[in-house]
Amino acid sequence: MIYPTVIKHNFFPEPKNIIKYSKTIEWHKSAITDNWPGLRSDNLCRINPQLHGEIVSCILELYFGEKYSDNWKTIDIEKSDIRFHKIKYEDWVNHNRMNTRIHKDEADLAGIIYLNENVNNENTGTSLYNEDKKPTLKISNNFNTLACYDGKVYHGATSLDKEERLTMVIFLTKITKHKKLEYYN
Repeated sequence: MIYPTVIKHNFFPEPKNIIKYSKTIEWHKSAITDNWPGLRSDNLCRINPQLHGEIVSCILELYFGEKYSDNWKTIDIEKSDIRFHKIKYEDWVNHNRMNTRIHKDEADLAGIIYLNENVNNENTGTSLYNEDKKPTLKISNNFNTLACYDGKVYHGATSLDKEERLTMVIFLTKITKHKKLEYYN
């Protein structure tokens, strides 16, 4: 299945609380073998299962019209990985694996939630590319906006500016939608 690109503005009802929460967590630097520069948190399923579940539920509702928590028997996800990610311009420029700027993921769905306040800049968002790595879509770095897309489509940060970029990155792998069972009395 090829997943369409979905944009949802005003993703979090209270995004300032999410930003405040991000300042309380532990951050980890990318290893030399990682394909991402900057710092990331642990997977939210470990450090904040409730927030993790709310994000997954909202994304599945956008794609399937059903809340994940209400229909757990109809949608399976083998792996979900949602993390805060912050990156400085210098980290992006000096990243040792520059060939990964435009990349594909193993995930069925990949996504990003932009968390820099007072920002709406198409030049510091995310771009999607065709198989020849030519741009097909430019997504603006718009505060509190979710951009979700097929993980197997080439994508990457369009660019960064001098301000540190705070986001959440999302990877949902092996999504299976089953037919809903009907029970009759």
